[in-house]
Amino acid sequence: MSQENLRVRETTPIWVKALGAIFALPILAVLLPSLLVLAVCLLPTLGAYAADRYRDKSLAVTVGLLNLCGALPALGELWARGQTMAAAGEVLSDVFLWLVAYGAAGIGWLIFMMMPAMVSAYFTIAGAARIEELRKRQENLVEAWGGDIAGSRLTEGDQPSNGEA
Repeated sequence: MSQENLRVRETTPIWVKALGAIFALPILAVLLPSLLVLAVCLLPTLGAYAADRYRDKSLAVTVGLLNLCGALPALGELWARGQTMAAAGEVLSDVFLWLVAYGAAGIGWLIFMMMPAMVSAYFTIAGAARIEELRKRQENLVEAWGGDIAGSRLTEGDQPSNGEA
């Protein structure tokens, strides 16, 4: 291992963490109802992150982005009613908003599960079309240059000529 890999990571100074907390706490206090609604609506994203075994966390990203889109109507409804804890409770009691947020997350799961099959089908069809194109091109070359140009190589579907096997 090189010395660069063995070097100890420098930690963030305590005053930087304290300064961050000083700025973050008032923001969190003001946005607490929004954070509560988002925390409840984005629970499927947390589940997807926990279940995702891929290094790039593609399941969590797919589910998370669609879940966030589904949570936006609930957040908009909260902002329309006022940024209060009572309004957050009213928004969280609306079953339709839960359905939108969790349904969007479900669509994210479906997209993630269906995408490998769709990509595989696409490449199978594209490969078959490419093989057919190459076969037609080969036939045109044989017509233009004669059968001797093909040599002794036979491709799938070709018939041996002159008793060759």
